[in-house]
Amino acid sequence: MGLFDQMAGSMLSNMLGRAGPEGAGALIDTLLSGPMASALPGILDGALAKTPYGSIEGVLAQLQEAGLAHEVDSWLSSGPNVPVSADEIVNALGAEPLTAIANGLGLQPEMLPELLAKHLPAIIDRFSPNGVLDLPGR
Repeated sequence: MGLFDQMAGSMLSNMLGRAGPEGAGALIDTLLSGPMASALPGILDGALAKTPYGSIEGVLAQLQEAGLAHEVDSWLSSGPNVPVSADEIVNALGAEPLTAIANGLGLQPEMLPELLAKHLPAIIDRFSPNGVLDLPGR
């Protein structure tokens, strides 16, 4: 990730942390459809680097291993995204790693499962137009 991406990531993490649950969700929706969308995977990867999962791919692998393979496969495919619940996210990823991810994003830990449940499918879908995760800057 370049210097600009790091600066943008830091700024966006700060904004997410200050936005609160509803504001963070709206900010993610805006980011996904705007020119800063390419910064989102880097922000997530930065927050995931200090967890057992290490990256977005690691999180997807853990979700698949925890029984959410059908859901993850739907996010990667061109069809509709199968939803997940915040409870499924917590059960699959664990409370401690989720707290570490939230801290890396500047979010309150209790916000993260709901944000991931709502927005992770769209993020993965956005960056897998051909059925394979294709993250900017990699």
